[in-house]
Amino acid sequence: MAMVLGVDAGGTSTRAAVLSLEGEVVGRGLAGCGNPMAAGARVAFGNLRTAVEQALGAVDRSSVKGGVVGLAGSGLLREPSAMAAFAAVFSDLPVVPRAAGDVVVTFAAGTPAADGTVLVSGTGAIAAKIIDRAQGRLADGYGWLLGDEGSGFWLGRAAARVAVRELDAGTPGLLTRLVTEHLLPSSPPVVHLPPSDSAAPAFSHLPPGDSTAPALSHLPPADSAPPALSDLPADSAGAAHRDATGPGRVDQVGELVDRIAATVQSRPPLALAELAPLVSRAAADGDPAALSIVEAAAAKLARTASEVREPLDRSPIVLAGSVLTSGGPVQQAVRELLGRRWAAAPISVAKDGAGAAAWLAALDLLGPARAAALHSRFVG
Repeated sequence: MAMVLGVDAGGTSTRAAVLSLEGEVVGRGLAGCGNPMAAGARVAFGNLRTAVEQALGAVDRSSVKGGVVGLAGSGLLREPSAMAAFAAVFSDLPVVPRAAGDVVVTFAAGTPAADGTVLVSGTGAIAAKIIDRAQGRLADGYGWLLGDEGSGFWLGRAAARVAVRELDAGTPGLLTRLVTEHLLPSSPPVVHLPPSDSAAPAFSHLPPGDSTAPALSHLPPADSAPPALSDLPADSAGAAHRDATGPGRVDQVGELVDRIAATVQSRPPLALAELAPLVSRAAADGDPAALSIVEAAAAKLARTASEVREPLDRSPIVLAGSVLTSGGPVQQAVRELLGRRWAAAPISVAKDGAGAAAWLAALDLLGPARAAALHSRFVG
């Protein structure tokens, strides 16, 4: 029975899958970072080999007739030494899998179409135009220091900024409590927390938009500050509260703020992405600061998509990355904004990346029509 190998090698993990040409999963493998630009070729390709060997298991190597590796940092393979190291991973296979950009594989994880747009928000954020199953124009993906707007890191940093400001103002909300409990699990509970509403809010707070409009004119300018993320003033009630509770309360709050700031700055910056799910949780319970963060993140992600996508484009849009595949308020808000802007375009969520890479390998063997019919079996 003929097999195909698919690998989704990213900055966090490397996932491999071996499937039959009918989309039956034969084996899977998992290892660490597979991005040679992030971890170095030796470590990345070592992880790639580990994941591939796990997936192959007892499979007859001669039955593998094709393969695709979705590789973050695939540009490094232009160097002969890097390409030789990559090929060595597959020395016992009859074919060397084809390397494809990770965004190409991510797009294929959401649709069998050859053309469209993929919008990714995980730890980082990027949008890519896909043309004939090849990477076209990119937007963002500049890393946490220069971009990645609307990413998990961006959401987490916004949440931490809200927490220190609300604590300092004496007006902590649900998001502030969740952030404080996550970063300082041994601290006393944050007091004077207003009750939360367990009902998930509708996104009526999002700005109105016309799906036929030629531009995302309702989005704030690119350099505008996200609402409620900075310069949160202490209102008169908050100031009075802090004055009334005396120096002891001020000292206690000041110590808590200092500890949060010290904790955040002592960890790797990307660790802030751990706070992203807390934003979704608080927004689902109606926390105003969390809702503002969600709205701003969605606007930034929609703007990033608009940088690679034409106004009248009807091709599919695929949402990918943990922020956009886990459901919840951010995905909902992004879907609404994209749906207004490109009403005729189907919007889907990426599924199994390793299965999508295997599907791309099978496409070469099956032809477009048969491969399209089997797409859901490979990625589902």
